[in-house]
Amino acid sequence: MSRGSGAACLWLVSAPLAASQPTEPSPPPKQAQAVRVPNGSLHLDGRPDEAMWASAPAITDFVQKEPVFGVPPSEAMELRFAYDDEALWVGAKMEVKGREIQAPLTRRDGAFKSEHVWISLDTFHDKRTAYSYGVSASGARLDFLHRSDSEWNRDSGYDPVWEAKAHQYEGGWSAEFRIPFSQLRFNASETQVWGLNVDRWIPSKNEDVFWIPIPKDETGWSSRMGELHGISGIKPTRRIELLPYAATTGVKGEDEGTPFRDGWDQRSRVGLDFKMGLGPNLTLESTIRPDFGQVEADPAEVNLSAFETFFPEKRPFFTEGAAIFNAVSGYFYSRRIGGTPS
Repeated sequence: MSRGSGAACLWLVSAPLAASQPTEPSPPPKQAQAVRVPNGSLHLDGRPDEAMWASAPAITDFVQKEPVFGVPPSEAMELRFAYDDEALWVGAKMEVKGREIQAPLTRRDGAFKSEHVWISLDTFHDKRTAYSYGVSASGARLDFLHRSDSEWNRDSGYDPVWEAKAHQYEGGWSAEFRIPFSQLRFNASETQVWGLNVDRWIPSKNEDVFWIPIPKDETGWSSRMGELHGISGIKPTRRIELLPYAATTGVKGEDEGTPFRDGWDQRSRVGLDFKMGLGPNLTLESTIRPDFGQVEADPAEVNLSAFETFFPEKRPFFTEGAAIFNAVSGYFYSRRIGGTPS
């Protein structure tokens, strides 16, 4: 534009468009196939040797994540999937070469120092969340929930009702899972396609073997899964769970400070936890007098400081969906000891 002309000129300069580069199509995801079997044809004993297992195709194309990313595992493994009207079945066989199996007996969700195998299912196939189920070589179960698309975002407070058994033999060990469909949430479609991944951990070798390993410098979990096909003709069920309890306590002896107790002091209490599914994404939970002793005892702790002792919450009613309230978790503690009475 000329300063003194009083007229404005607009110049349009067009840059040459870069030639579009053809993008290579991403490879199709890995696929596993589940087969339908008659009800009662499989027996949960940790030995997937029934004739029906032979009809299920095995997946064997596993690779290492640790210690060397992307190379074949040092010991072979195969997994098969089957289902009936009530549950998903998983049969696994793990090879062991010239070593002892490291598998001490542990509590539930405490098998990460033991040799174990686990599967992860994205049942909504939304590439965001997943349910994981595993078992150690000694038969200890582990289960957790991935609330986001992250391999390490694991909520061990997720404790569904399911079964698993393991069996050790010369040259390896095997496992069987039975996961009821009532414990899974999925869409009401005639044909199901679920996200799937598998992991085997060998602590004595520091070897982590996956069906689809996530690179160490990348993130993600459900969005990178393979697919489990073949499940059809199942429907989401109305999930109803009742967990009643009854407990009694008795104390014998005299208390000089309490003239009303001169022998047995007995007390009893009852309560109930109730859970009902209202849809694939909504669950109603209620409780009547939750039992403070329905979980394992806390480890002993001696507190000689002026600060309160905070124990982790383990009661099922208070742990279900607790991640929703993470924003206030720093201000509310349901189990603290030593605070000044209000």
